[in-house]
Amino acid sequence: MREQPPATTRLQELQIELEQMSDDVLDKSTTDLARSVSVAQTRLAVQVREAERRNIPEELYGLGTTGWLRYTTAMTTAEASGMVKTGRAMAHMSTITEKALRGDIPHHSVRLLAQARDRHGDEFSDHEAVFADIGTHLSVKDLRRAIDHWEQQINYHDAIHDAHKRDQLRSLYHHQTIEGLWDTRGTFTPEGGHIMRQAVDGICDSQNLDTGELRSPAQRRADAVVDICSFWLDHNPDAVTSAGDKPHVTVTVDYDILAGHLKRLPEIDGSAVTPGTMRKITCDAAIIPVVLGSEGEPLDVGRKTRTIPSALRRAIEARDTHCTWPGCHAPPSWCDAHHDVHWADGGDTSLENCRLLCRRHHTAVHRDDDNKSPPYR
Repeated sequence: MREQPPATTRLQELQIELEQMSDDVLDKSTTDLARSVSVAQTRLAVQVREAERRNIPEELYGLGTTGWLRYTTAMTTAEASGMVKTGRAMAHMSTITEKALRGDIPHHSVRLLAQARDRHGDEFSDHEAVFADIGTHLSVKDLRRAIDHWEQQINYHDAIHDAHKRDQLRSLYHHQTIEGLWDTRGTFTPEGGHIMRQAVDGICDSQNLDTGELRSPAQRRADAVVDICSFWLDHNPDAVTSAGDKPHVTVTVDYDILAGHLKRLPEIDGSAVTPGTMRKITCDAAIIPVVLGSEGEPLDVGRKTRTIPSALRRAIEARDTHCTWPGCHAPPSWCDAHHDVHWADGGDTSLENCRLLCRRHHTAVHRDDDNKSPPYR
C-alpha cells in the first residue's frame, strides 16, 4: 500500500501562494488585507454592541461584556474594554460607522472618534459629518490634534483640565528580571517625552557614530540612556547615596577569580557580566574593591570607629544585599548600618558586628532595649 504524502500545512500553502505572486500583486494584496483587517475590527465592535444589547454575555456566561470578550477571545482587559466602549459609541455615529465598514476610515481612527464622542456627545453629533470626512485622510496623529483643537474650542476649561489630567499619568517602572536584565517602561508628558527623545536622538545621530557601527537602533537608544545617566552622575557633585557616597557601580569579584584559580564571570548586583564590561568599568570609573574570600565574606574593609566608614558600608551592602530583617527586602539605599552590639556597650564597628536594617526595622530594634536578639536572617 502506497504511503500518503504528508498533508500540506496552512503555512506551507501560504508560502507557496506568496512565492507565486508578482511584486505588484503582493503589494496590492497586502494593502487590501490591512484594509480588510480594519473593516473586520469595526464590524467586531458593532457585533459586540449587538451582543451586549441582547444581553448575551450575561445570559449565556454570567459575565459583563468586557469579561465575556476576555474569556471567549483571549483579549486583554484593555483590548476588550476598548472594543466594548467603541461599539457603544458607534451606535451613535452612523455616518462614521458606515465609512469605516467600507474601509474608508481605519479602525484606530474610529476609536479616537468614539472617545471624543464619549466626552462630548451632544457637540460631537453636530460635527460628525466633518469628522467622518477628515477621518478618511488624516493620520492618527493629525486626527488626534484636530480633536484636541476642536475640544479646546467647545470647552477651553475642560481642555485645560484634561491636559493636567494627562500630565498625572506620567510614570517610570524600572525593575530587574529573573534573567538579571533590567526592564524599563515609562509614560511621559508631551514636554518630557520630547526632551527625552531629543537627548537620545542626539547621541544616536549618525554623525556621532563610528563607520563600523554594529549596534541595532534599539541597542543604541538603550546605550544612550545609560550615557545620559552616567554623565549626570559624573557631573553632579551633590549626588550622594544614603551612605554619603557618590552613586557607584560595585563589581563583585571572587578572590579565586582574581588569583586565576577559578573561571567565573564577575558580577554586578548578583548578575554575571562579560569580561569586556568589567574592563570597561575599570577603565572608565573609580575602582571600589570589595574582595571576597573563600566563604564569600568581604575582607580588609572597616575600622573600629563609631561612624561606619564608606568602605565598610560598601562591604556590608555587598554581603547583605538588602535589609536583614526576616521577610524584608528593602534595598541598601533604604537601610542603615546597625551595630548588633552597640558601640557604647563595647561593640566594634566591624563587618562581623554590623548589618543592614531598613529605617522601619532599625527603629523597631532600638525602640525596646529588651530586644537584645532581633530575628535577623
